[in-house]
Amino acid sequence: MNNKRLNKFGEELGELLEFQNISIADYADRIGTTSKNLIDIISGKVTLSFNMICNISFISDIPVDYICSVEKSFDLDCKINDYINEKNISIRQFINKFDYKELKNQYNITYKNDLNDYSIARSILHYLRLNDPNLIYKENNHIFYKSNNDKPELLALWLERCFRIIQEQELSEYKKENIDKLVCFVREEARNYRFDKEKLIKEFNKNGIFLAIEPDLKGAKIRGAFRVLNNKPAIYLTPKYKRCGDIYFALLHELAHCKSDFNRAKSGSIVSLEKGDSTSDYEIKADKTAYNWMVNDKVYETIKTSKELDDNEEVPCFVVYRLASDGLISYNSNEYQKYNKVIDNN
Repeated sequence: MNNKRLNKFGEELGELLEFQNISIADYADRIGTTSKNLIDIISGKVTLSFNMICNISFISDIPVDYICSVEKSFDLDCKINDYINEKNISIRQFINKFDYKELKNQYNITYKNDLNDYSIARSILHYLRLNDPNLIYKENNHIFYKSNNDKPELLALWLERCFRIIQEQELSEYKKENIDKLVCFVREEARNYRFDKEKLIKEFNKNGIFLAIEPDLKGAKIRGAFRVLNNKPAIYLTPKYKRCGDIYFALLHELAHCKSDFNRAKSGSIVSLEKGDSTSDYEIKADKTAYNWMVNDKVYETIKTSKELDDNEEVPCFVVYRLASDGLISYNSNEYQKYNKVIDNN
């Protein structure tokens, strides 16, 4: 078991009896069991029932919660050990998959024992609300996500982070027509080169959509995600893009999923990667919808021909974003730098 010695509460109980000079027979009588069963408890051969835990607690003044905690930690350590043995990795390699040091700093996760790799692993699983490391990857099977840079551990942490954030939000009723209202709102914000995180969240909540704007961990390469939680839509966004058109395209892309993939998202998260890293049909469709919201397709055809950026009523950063995406202007061009400004999106 990777040189890990796993301990059940019985071992602590055995040490206590030895320290207090209490015989096996005497203690067995007091907790209502046989000497043989108590020996099996001390050696870790049997699982403690809740009734037995209560009896031990009553006789020895050891809190029930403590005994249960030790037993649960043991069970979880066994599951972790089974997983790392199956994958032929060490416990340190396992927790490194979660970038546990950055995780602690960025998401404010507290490890009960920073010096114990198993304790760190348990804390990570607790944060994810999972009692088996295999569930991380089973959960990921319900996530519409595929990439050559697939890092499901970092994805799971980011999704959980966003989920926890939206628990604090209160929603108004969601209606499909609210999407058009939000598109108009986004266009106006982008026209004025504004990205007010709290204002955006408030507006999306008012229109019945959860919105979390949270950074992912290094190497995750996530752009955003769309979920449906108890029939309520939720958009998660990473604020990694710094230019106005880029960050709002990412937001509109997730809003497009809300319009087209609501039912699909009831069975799993639709995760969008960094631009160009996904070729699925529903991602391509969401891209097209977002582009059309940025600059109406018919108007865009005229702009492509004229290349006039000032003589139209379109959102400037959206126009150059589409032109650059189509390779009609360079990302380094004066037009792109002028109209797709860097904004503060933190």
